Amino acid sequence: MGLPASLTYHDERYPYIILTPIGKKNKQIRSIGHKFERGILSRVNEAISDYVVEQKINVRMIQSFLNIEGEAILPVSFSKDDTLHPHLLKPEFFLWKDYSAEHGLPLKAEYRYETDITRLSSEQLDRHIRQVIDDYIFVAAISLQSRDEWLERITKSFHQHPIVDLMHEKKHTISSIETMNQSALLSLLKYPEDVSFWRNRVDIVMRPFRTLPQLWVKDRNSSCPHKKELQFISNQSMIQCACETCDRRFYYFTEGNEVLLEEEFDVLKARKRVNTVHEQFNEVADQNTDLLYQLRQLSFLKERFHPYLPKLSEALQLAEQIERYKVDEPLLDAYPLLEMHKKLSRSTLPIDSFESNLIWLSHIQLADVTMVKQVEEWLENIPEDMDMALEKLLQELKERLNEVAYQDDDIIITIKGRALDYYSVQHVLDLIYYYGTDYPAHTLVQVLAGKSTNKLRRLRLHETRWFGLLADWPEKHIQRLFNQLEKKGWLMKQQKGYSISQFAEEVM
Repeated sequence: MGLPASLTYHDERYPYIILTPIGKKNKQIRSIGHKFERGILSRVNEAISDYVVEQKINVRMIQSFLNIEGEAILPVSFSKDDTLHPHLLKPEFFLWKDYSAEHGLPLKAEYRYETDITRLSSEQLDRHIRQVIDDYIFVAAISLQSRDEWLERITKSFHQHPIVDLMHEKKHTISSIETMNQSALLSLLKYPEDVSFWRNRVDIVMRPFRTLPQLWVKDRNSSCPHKKELQFISNQSMIQCACETCDRRFYYFTEGNEVLLEEEFDVLKARKRVNTVHEQFNEVADQNTDLLYQLRQLSFLKERFHPYLPKLSEALQLAEQIERYKVDEPLLDAYPLLEMHKKLSRSTLPIDSFESNLIWLSHIQLADVTMVKQVEEWLENIPEDMDMALEKLLQELKERLNEVAYQDDDIIITIKGRALDYYSVQHVLDLIYYYGTDYPAHTLVQVLAGKSTNKLRRLRLHETRWFGLLADWPEKHIQRLFNQLEKKGWLMKQQKGYSISQFAEEVM
């Protein structure tokens, strides 16, 4: 950190200035003999001297930061043609950075002040120099700790912010409010005008918490993993921490060790509002005792099915296989037990006790809200002997699967009057299984068509067992075959070629 010693020049006429060449491969200052440059340097040196004496500035901190000695505290740079560079360098140029004397100091616009020191009046130059020195003092103090250490301090202070602290304290309640605000269960609640009022209140109450970046509030130590830009504002002893990905900025004040957010909120009012909307929802839920009872029944029913999950899952898998063969014949309607299992297994229905209806209902996710209306009928249809009923169901489904399963001579697909039986389709799928994602579709078409191109011979695809399998088919019809197999759910289009579907694997 600081200036490489070989790139620094002292001139006894300007003791408070350290001269340095700037620009790529610019490694020396040959002369400062021009009258114009000497005049500017004298004025800058005088402005620095006046401020140092007036404020009794401890120059050692800046000198240590810049890695320089003597009385000099500010760098002034010269371009390759030995002309004075009219913009002073910002202290951030040196912060946590090392520069190679071999390559010189890079000339970067973001690390220089916009003010042109060659065009300022004496009063303007004094003001500018004072601001620059203040910036160097502040950044020099910042440099005593690493960037990561400052980010840790900013993160810690962020989590101590009153609104963030409230977010952590009320995390489960706030999460439950947000979940319920989007829950399909709201459509089942009586008195929709009360629900609508509650949702409108939620949008107001949640605003302070929605402004917080979600990755930062996952726990009390978290922050986002993205790159963060730090900007230093010396006149406020402040570090602005910005994350472009999260689109958020925080303002950290080093003296008070506190963070301000882009938008501040009254924490007492926020706390009261969270408690109020929590209570309001519970009041709405208390008016829906029938719904709460039905949801409890669903929870207990799912728990009741738990010992039979292996057999139920096997039966459901068999039924879904049969449905794939007989697409136009929905099977689950004929087996209420499987419909129950399918919907219950895809639902979240906790049986634990919760502190309030809001918290409980926020943990419920239904595969289909109509389940609430079906639960009474489901309970009536549960067999007394589940084991026996499931054994009988499995046997019946296996028999039906054998009946509908394809035979080798079954016609699976017809393209322009050309029929393809199950045996041939299996061979086509076999080709896709082994080579489908290795080659583009037109290459696979040529293999099946038996077109002996230079490319196929080079790849030795003409030696495979699939070469010429559909030799009597035009290539455009083979491509249509692929399209139809994809449409029927046998193939899946990939970035290159095809892959076979799970259904095709099961059938094969």
